[in-house]
Amino acid sequence: MAHKLQHIPDEIELETIAIAELSRLKRQYRIMENDRGACTEDAKLQLHNQMNMINRLEYEKAELVLRIKTATSKTFVRKDEEMEEKLKCMLTTQAKYDEMIKTEKEEIAELDNEIHKLSKEVEIFKTKIKTDTQLKEISVQQNKMVYILENRLEVATKRFNIVVAQNQKLREEIENMLKERSQFTILWNKLINQLNAGKQIINDLIEQATIAFNQRDEELNKIQALRERGLRDLKAHVSEMCELQRTMDNEMKLQEFLGVKGQYREMGDLNAKRAAERKAKIEEKQDKIENYKNILQLIKEFTGVHDVNKLIAYFIKQEEENFALFSYVNELNDELEGLQSRMAQLTIAIQDARITNEVTDQEQAETLEKLKRELEEQTALADAAEENLIQCDDVIEKLLKGIDSLFKAIRCDNSPILQLLGDNEQITTCNVMLYLEIIEKRITQMFHKVYWLDKATKTQQLRLDEERRPRLKVPPIEYIAPTQPCALCIEKEELQIVSEGLEHPLTRDEATKKLKQRLEEDYSELLHNISGCHLPAARKIIQKRYQ
Repeated sequence: MAHKLQHIPDEIELETIAIAELSRLKRQYRIMENDRGACTEDAKLQLHNQMNMINRLEYEKAELVLRIKTATSKTFVRKDEEMEEKLKCMLTTQAKYDEMIKTEKEEIAELDNEIHKLSKEVEIFKTKIKTDTQLKEISVQQNKMVYILENRLEVATKRFNIVVAQNQKLREEIENMLKERSQFTILWNKLINQLNAGKQIINDLIEQATIAFNQRDEELNKIQALRERGLRDLKAHVSEMCELQRTMDNEMKLQEFLGVKGQYREMGDLNAKRAAERKAKIEEKQDKIENYKNILQLIKEFTGVHDVNKLIAYFIKQEEENFALFSYVNELNDELEGLQSRMAQLTIAIQDARITNEVTDQEQAETLEKLKRELEEQTALADAAEENLIQCDDVIEKLLKGIDSLFKAIRCDNSPILQLLGDNEQITTCNVMLYLEIIEKRITQMFHKVYWLDKATKTQQLRLDEERRPRLKVPPIEYIAPTQPCALCIEKEELQIVSEGLEHPLTRDEATKKLKQRLEEDYSELLHNISGCHLPAARKIIQKRYQ
């Protein structure tokens, strides 16, 4: 049997496989990290956009709430009521006028019928035969009418002739005025042309004056620049002349010294020395001349110019260029000094601005600290007021629960106030006084029953003293208040009270003052059922009730 040999992987192959697997896992991990970063960035962007949208919607909500509050304010309600009254008056007047128009139309129709009848009767009478007397009378009347009409025609023709004569005179006057007008228009056009020509000349003069003024400014600037340049050149020339004067004075002093020193002395032994020195000087001068000739020859070979005058002119030109460059360097130095002074001023101004910025930053930091302290104090006061409000709400809630339990314990009946309560049958701060009045009435009834029971049984010790017997006569609820205040109108009135500053609890004096003001105000508009309320929310509630 042939045994198959299994291939056993060595350590190198295992290590290569592990390295490949590790590189694959690293690459996969890097890809996943990149995907995770991209996903987080997308999520951050989406969250940022959502937060911006939420903030925008919150701002729009606040604006809409404020607009709703302003639209449902008392002034707008009063305006709507006034507009309703005006519309009612207009509708009543319109109905009255419609009735009047109908009656007038009926009368006109009746008159038309009568006119039609009369016209028929007239036609009938016309068809009848007339008598001779009637014909004579008609002829006489016609003759009279012809005479009258002829007289009227004559008068009208005379008047027409007078009007025609007047028209002729007026036509002549109009023609004369038209001629004068044509002459006036000719003169007016001439004057307008002259005026336009004068305006054109004035405009040309103004343009020339502006051009001349601009040229004058340019020339003045050039003159100023030339003056400054001349002053700088003068300063340079003066400095150069001083330097030359100094060198010339030194040379004069040297010449005087040499002249005094080179005077001839009558000495026998010095003649040979002087002759030797003179010969040496002559040889030195000849050597210098030869040296200068060689230098001149080298200059000619270097420049390629063999004319001495041209070389002199070239060197003079170079010297002028060097002097121009020297003056330009002096101008640059002056500008550099001005820029340095300007830079020093700017550095001083920057330092001053830094100091002022530091002072303002310090002041702003102090104000921020002060505002933070005030904010902390106000937040502490607000927290304390909120805790106090929560405690008061708890106390009021307990009182309302106690009143409810007492109302149920003594078996009071709330049927008289059901029409005032509407949908809200629970005891609230708005209707608690009604429940208390019912409780008070029920307690008085119970006291009366106890008293009369004790009196009927003729017990010696009464359960209720005569002096402490209640004598209160509670009127019916309809006399106290015709209806309960509308909760929607009260809520609307409370929402209209908007304070721009921080809310803080009222003191005792402020609360009493506000209560007095509210008692003095008239709240008759709020005393109505939900069915009699004109707000849109009341209509929705009524629609839901009858659905």
